[in-house]
Amino acid sequence: MHINLSSYSNLKGNLRVRYLTAACISSLLGVVLILFWLPPSLAQTTELGNIQGTVIDRKLEKPLAAHPITLTLHKAETVETQETLTDENGNYHFGDLRLDPTVHYTVSTVYEGTDYTEPDIVLSTWAPNVTLDFNIGAFTDDKTQVRVKTHTFIIGPPPADHAPDGAVTVIEAVAVENQSDLAFQTKHGTQTIGLHLKLPKRTEGFQPHSPTALLMDPMTDNVILPTPLPPGESQLGYTYIFHVEKSKLNLSRRLDFDTAEFYFFVPEGIGFAPNAKFFSAPRREQIHGNVYLVYQSVAGKTFNAGTTVDLTLNVNMNAARGAPPGQTSNLGQLVLIAVAAALAGGFFVAALFKLRAPSSGAAATSDDSVTPPDAGWLRKLSPDDIEHVRIARLEFITYLDDTYEKQGISTRVYNRLRREQTERLTTLLEQQKRGNDA
Repeated sequence: MHINLSSYSNLKGNLRVRYLTAACISSLLGVVLILFWLPPSLAQTTELGNIQGTVIDRKLEKPLAAHPITLTLHKAETVETQETLTDENGNYHFGDLRLDPTVHYTVSTVYEGTDYTEPDIVLSTWAPNVTLDFNIGAFTDDKTQVRVKTHTFIIGPPPADHAPDGAVTVIEAVAVENQSDLAFQTKHGTQTIGLHLKLPKRTEGFQPHSPTALLMDPMTDNVILPTPLPPGESQLGYTYIFHVEKSKLNLSRRLDFDTAEFYFFVPEGIGFAPNAKFFSAPRREQIHGNVYLVYQSVAGKTFNAGTTVDLTLNVNMNAARGAPPGQTSNLGQLVLIAVAAALAGGFFVAALFKLRAPSSGAAATSDDSVTPPDAGWLRKLSPDDIEHVRIARLEFITYLDDTYEKQGISTRVYNRLRREQTERLTTLLEQQKRGNDA
């Protein structure tokens, strides 16, 4: 499925490239500071917009004619639906839709028993027309098209109510990329699933984070994504309990896909260090008030599918003092954790705050918290500054859309942040228009 915001298609294409470059990650930090200190607005508009698109049957490589499409309108506690059929060219259209940031639209269809759904669409004055194309009916099972870009482990203490039997909490974050133009499917036993990833034996208390549809098969020790893996990059995240045995935390496993990089985040003072020689010396990172030793696999080494990789952590009380005191952090990896936590609010928020003290964890895990706005911010800005903020808001909304498409953010947080930013952008555009008319 493909989203194209027609009014800003060129801008969005450029932004996708920018967010995939490490050079622009630092500028994102500045964007964050701007965005979370701007005042919200409840402004609405009586203008109308449209949602349209094309349905393509990828098995036959032709438009799907006379196919039913459903539009669902969500506002507060009310739900309304509209239905239409595609024309002979596979096109559908829903018009006269309200540009109201409190209204969310969902477009869905069913083909050969498979649901195709695009949820939480918000129309606004800056994007009144949204194009949603459905590419349905075809999948790939070519495993060479799937690779793991980064596989991150965050080690923490067990839950407070867990017996003191050498258990730790292990959080895994997997950035997996489907390089095909088609959604990826594979087999797990007799079932057709999106993908499966091996876990070490004897894991306990499996909890999915991103997406929440992840399952664990205790018979095969596999994490299972039951839905097809879409093209592009997806973020998978989950937590489980594991035990130290014979002074080792053995997280080794057989790889299902080629993997580019491994990371271990170990809280300073716990005293774990990787056994394998392909991990570089640790560096210190301070994240949300906690200090971590970060171990990264050496650059340029690829871990091939089908091989068993040594992911053993040895108990080593000297490990916490292994990093040079003055060594600075790698900005890219710090953004992966800290900025993703601050912006996305999905898996990484849950992951990092699980490692915090119980006294602060309950408040920190809430994804409904907001930064107090500066009511006088917009009044302080020059016309040029307002234009920069407008672009920053568009960039941030695009970042949210991209992250949500890749399942790197929860639906709840995405809805809240996108609605909030759309409202603020609408207010900004109205003020900018008043300034131009003055």
